[in-house]
Amino acid sequence: MIYVGIDMQVERKLGGGLIITLIVVTLVILAYSVITSSLSSLLELYSMDTPVSLLVITLGWIISALRLKLLFESSMKGITLPLIDSLAIRLIGGLTANITPSSIGGEPGRAYYLSRRTGVDTVKSYALVIYEVYYDVLAVNIIGAFLSVKYLPLSTPVLLVSLFMSFSWLSISLKIVRAGRNMPSGPDAAPRWIPGFMRKHFNKLYAMYLDFASSYSEMASRISLGKKALLWLLTILYHTIWGIAALPFIHVFNVDAVVKVVEAYFIMQSFSSLPTPGGSGAAEYGLSIVLDPSIVVKYRVVYYYYGIVAGLISLIIYDNKLRRWVSWVLH
Repeated sequence: MIYVGIDMQVERKLGGGLIITLIVVTLVILAYSVITSSLSSLLELYSMDTPVSLLVITLGWIISALRLKLLFESSMKGITLPLIDSLAIRLIGGLTANITPSSIGGEPGRAYYLSRRTGVDTVKSYALVIYEVYYDVLAVNIIGAFLSVKYLPLSTPVLLVSLFMSFSWLSISLKIVRAGRNMPSGPDAAPRWIPGFMRKHFNKLYAMYLDFASSYSEMASRISLGKKALLWLLTILYHTIWGIAALPFIHVFNVDAVVKVVEAYFIMQSFSSLPTPGGSGAAEYGLSIVLDPSIVVKYRVVYYYYGIVAGLISLIIYDNKLRRWVSWVLH
């Protein structure tokens, strides 16, 4: 009964957020297309370039699912996560990320379905997906910061955002690990700076944070250096592949073209850390620093709406209640 209530809340939030964000993102893409005189490029999506790009994006998602599987099984000893489940959870997380005001917003969706699939409690699941996104944030923003230097002064906002995100996530992660390793004891474990009249109400919330910090710290220490190196490699690999997905729209297949689209992708992703609906505006600006407007429009449409459609399909197939509803309709 609890899950049914949660499911209804999740569905309502997903539905409302999806509609609003889709409207905003679509309007921004159309406005960008009109302003840059590239509206006609949308018609060029009806070509073989689009399915090729979709296949490349799919490959990136599969590699990201391998990373989640590796991370989960390395930190949760004795519990396996099938690749198909890992892929579905990643895609559902991608859906929630695409309908929230940030490109880094898929953690609640991934944590919820990861907990349901594996039986791992919610706090540990959330700690795991936050630790997972730590790799994404640092990889994307550190690389984005280095690449944005090449395109100064146009990329100044990107450089500032990527540096802020890198330093803030690194410092927050270190603080969480430190808190998890130095757990206070006793019924009144709240920090001393909390006023006395608030301590009673704060203790419960603070205890939840310490539980999360303990799980996060344990996870970070349990994974070997070799596996951490592999996690970094897989992270950079699938993000690079997602950048290469723009290559079919350029119609030039050489090293310079590959470098160009990968640079555009990392700059786009780092700037999309700004809290805009589905990365709208920020994504277009980041891509435009490197790519022609017509390429920006086509890649933005394919990359963004792939995440929406694939995420919705995964949600319908993966969620038992929705699966029963679909079966009832079909029969």
